[in-house]
Amino acid sequence: MKKKLCSALALTLALSMLGACSAPAADPTAPATSAPEVSQEPQGPVVESFSAEYEMTGTTSAGKPKNDTFIFEGTTEDGIIKTLNFDIIRNKGLDDEYSKKGIMGYMMNVSDAEVVKTGSGWSMPALNVYGYETQYDFGQYMVYGVLEELTEDSTFADMTITSYTGDVLDMDKAITVYRYFANEGGIELTAETPVKDLLAIQGLYKAGAFQEGKNRVSFAGYHGGRSYGEQMEAIEEHILTHDMTLEDVYEMFQTVNQQSEPIEERDTVSGATIAFVGDFQRMVYLAIHGELFEGVVTTSQQEEGIRYEVVTQGYGGEVETYVTINGEGKVVSISVRDSQETPEVGGKLTEENSEFIQALVAGQEDVSKVDAVTGATFTSNALIKAVQFAQEASKN
Repeated sequence: MKKKLCSALALTLALSMLGACSAPAADPTAPATSAPEVSQEPQGPVVESFSAEYEMTGTTSAGKPKNDTFIFEGTTEDGIIKTLNFDIIRNKGLDDEYSKKGIMGYMMNVSDAEVVKTGSGWSMPALNVYGYETQYDFGQYMVYGVLEELTEDSTFADMTITSYTGDVLDMDKAITVYRYFANEGGIELTAETPVKDLLAIQGLYKAGAFQEGKNRVSFAGYHGGRSYGEQMEAIEEHILTHDMTLEDVYEMFQTVNQQSEPIEERDTVSGATIAFVGDFQRMVYLAIHGELFEGVVTTSQQEEGIRYEVVTQGYGGEVETYVTINGEGKVVSISVRDSQETPEVGGKLTEENSEFIQALVAGQEDVSKVDAVTGATFTSNALIKAVQFAQEASKN
């Protein structure tokens, strides 16, 4: 490049000299003229667009197949994100497609209710709650409440309450999961709480009368966040109000997990408690680089042989694995340098000399035949691919 600039400068000087030699002599009596002013237009910000679409397939907590497409698109000015659309589309392109961003989309920290007028009075086909709770080993819950004969005197204890598995909940468990919804109305939930007070939160009891219809509302759940869609909007707002770059967002999704922090200590993304699993990182990586990277990063000579540092994609994000292969092409050791897999699930596989790592060493003749661990398929496949990348590189 420097050589080309010098050549261009020489040519310019030569042409200038040639012009000076051939130009007529200046008239000394002619009035002096000033050089023309060059207009300097102010430079505006550099505006660029970005777009990423990442698809994740798997199963729901109820064991049904799912297809989530992560959308991350917008514009930057001088690298700062100025507009942003962050969404997750379930079953994109299918008849049952919906957005997790809408309150009607994803059942987390929301409650559904329905009141129906009957010939003799009222019934309540639904007063359901969906959320997360650790007590009684609930985890993510979907709980359904029904009351066939709804009256002014109906209490919470009169409801029939079941989980999505069909199990009937006893009163203590029912209060545990419904209390977050009740808090929205300032109600300390007990077995004697009037059902009409709970329906008032839904807008299905007002002015002293039941209202026929259906409704869905959100509530602050176990982790403090509200509906999934509202949490996504909180993340969007955080990004836009903190002048973040794409690289900043990637680092946030890689290092900040609101769900793992006590509620009183959460101020990183106010109003959001979504677990920043690997899919969040991957969509931003795609927005930056255009494609996900997997493969050998570096090699180094070790006493046992050549050590290959390999990056693959696990459940929680990138898995960085060391695979050492000796001069005879034999895998002699596998260790995970860094990963963000769930500690009690995929994290068990990435532990030093785990049973799965031992299985990979033993089955190195064809690691594709090593059975993935149930519940940790992403991590299993990430480690299998790491060995395959290293073995392929060792042949070159």
